[in-house]
Amino acid sequence: MSHPQSTFNESATYYLGERPEMLKLVPSGVKRILELGCGEGGFSASVKRKYGAECWAMEYNPDVAQKAAKVLDRVLVGDADKNIDELPDGYFDAIVCNDVLEHLAYPQETLKRLRPKLSPDGVVVASLPNIRYLPALSQILFRRTFPLQDDGIFDRTHLRWFTRKNIVEMFEECGYEVRKLRGNGMGNPLVVTIGIVTLGYFWDAVWMQYKVVAKAK
Repeated sequence: MSHPQSTFNESATYYLGERPEMLKLVPSGVKRILELGCGEGGFSASVKRKYGAECWAMEYNPDVAQKAAKVLDRVLVGDADKNIDELPDGYFDAIVCNDVLEHLAYPQETLKRLRPKLSPDGVVVASLPNIRYLPALSQILFRRTFPLQDDGIFDRTHLRWFTRKNIVEMFEECGYEVRKLRGNGMGNPLVVTIGIVTLGYFWDAVWMQYKVVAKAK
């Protein structure tokens, strides 16, 4: 099936980020990983240094992919959806999607097609923006705007938006069991206070992102 082109923010943060908070979610002893939207390969290179893993990746931008190829074992260039068929089945102990799924036209289909590429104990590690983040909601509710920005939750290249509940539902519908779901990027003290005084009702809204580890059922 042909998909509209996936979009990615072309900021230095995207291309260079090593994401140490996400590295903690990669299973210890991982032998082979795949990263979608690897940028210059900073994150996968950190996995390689820590675990000695064989690192594959996908990157849409050919110039950036050339840089990633210098530090990773194999880099597939072009749209991720088109490259999935080139991947071996049952091969990867972890498939990493750091700030990627929100840029895909059909993230559910991508997750379904990635599932057979996982080893028996393999997992998907992902981070996704939380549209229910209170500062984001305040823009919509009180300022009556949905701003388009160069990065963050309102990144103009996002094609999909998620809440904590939607994230769980998406992975479950795609044949995964969510093993870990943690907030990432807590808001300012006022945001945290609102989460507390509402007896937890808005606690899912104090986080800018969610970090996920999911295993195929």
